[in-house]
Amino acid sequence: MGQLIVYEFLSLDGRFEGPPGAEMDWVQSHFSGELENDLADQYASLGAFLMGRRTFDSLASYWPTPAASQEHLVHSMNAIPKLVASHQSDVSQWPNSYHLGDEPVAALPNELQARGDIMVIGSGDLVNQLAGADLVDEYRLLIFPEILGAGRRLFDTLTRPASLATHRNEIFPGGVVALHCRKPRVPRDGRNRGQA
Repeated sequence: MGQLIVYEFLSLDGRFEGPPGAEMDWVQSHFSGELENDLADQYASLGAFLMGRRTFDSLASYWPTPAASQEHLVHSMNAIPKLVASHQSDVSQWPNSYHLGDEPVAALPNELQARGDIMVIGSGDLVNQLAGADLVDEYRLLIFPEILGAGRRLFDTLTRPASLATHRNEIFPGGVVALHCRKPRVPRDGRNRGQA
């Protein structure tokens, strides 16, 4: 079965989205070719993306359009299947997108079995729901050297604590830090020994 991975851009004050009208401006000034190559490498092993409606609508308004045709990641963004958790079932504006039905969380085990690793992008409400149900296997965070002071925090409704094991940390040009954390491995005897 595949792993459920959450991938997020985060500010130092824990926000994944800036204030209205400048939601992602803080990311652009720090983005680099090295970051794009790293993302492309990670995307290459995915079976699907998973996103909520707001993230889907935002990305669908750009990636399948001519405006994105010269982007380094355009092939990955359009070729990788998109699974959408939403009360609205129409996802036809972005080819290769699939609505997860009325019970998206319940549908995930079958999707992970069939597709392999699935990566959640954006979708803060969905991330909180998945994390609250202890369904996330790995968090891959890109931490940007910015304090936004306004905007949406990633874990704004999460009340369940979790201890994770860091398996990757790397600094990219522009000061962006990649931090990848997994659930600690639990061996067959049930005792938590951490991540090797």
